[in-house]
Amino acid sequence: MNLWVRRSCQHDCLSATCAKSRDRPTMTGTTTDAVGSPERFADLSLLPHLLSVSRSVRQLLAMRLVDLDVAVGQDQFLLSFEDDGQVSVAEIAIRLSVRASTVSKMTDRLAAKGWVVRSADNEDARRVLVHLTDEGRAARDAVLRVEAEVEAEILAALAEKTATVSALAELDAVVAKRLRRLR
Repeated sequence: MNLWVRRSCQHDCLSATCAKSRDRPTMTGTTTDAVGSPERFADLSLLPHLLSVSRSVRQLLAMRLVDLDVAVGQDQFLLSFEDDGQVSVAEIAIRLSVRASTVSKMTDRLAAKGWVVRSADNEDARRVLVHLTDEGRAARDAVLRVEAEVEAEILAALAEKTATVSALAELDAVVAKRLRRLR
């Protein structure tokens, strides 16, 4: 079992708060490069790999999305609109696995950009509906293009594309199901 531990600082004081320390948290049994990324995992455990891939892909997307004036998280919000219809704040929260209050804040930011509009549900006054404007649909389409480009680059580097994607989809479903139970 791998446990995250703090490596000793340059002068071996083992202090996690040493001002002279330039080390990074690392996993037992691994070595790290200058920025603290594990070079090789000792036992091929899944979680460190998933976390690393997730961070790297999000950073790559963030670098590409900045040109579109889309922040991390806003891309997924925009993609939660599968068509040009209205979606409730609660439904967006479920799709993104976040709280409704998070969706409300994101809606405020995107409304300020002119990408979404809020409206009351005619059948249930307690529900707030959100829909994309023409500018929001254009931003969503641009995000889709960026994600397709990044995905194509990643898949081009993989040997067994179909098996990898299938395994990740299955894992995503398992983790999402467990997360829904906890909320």
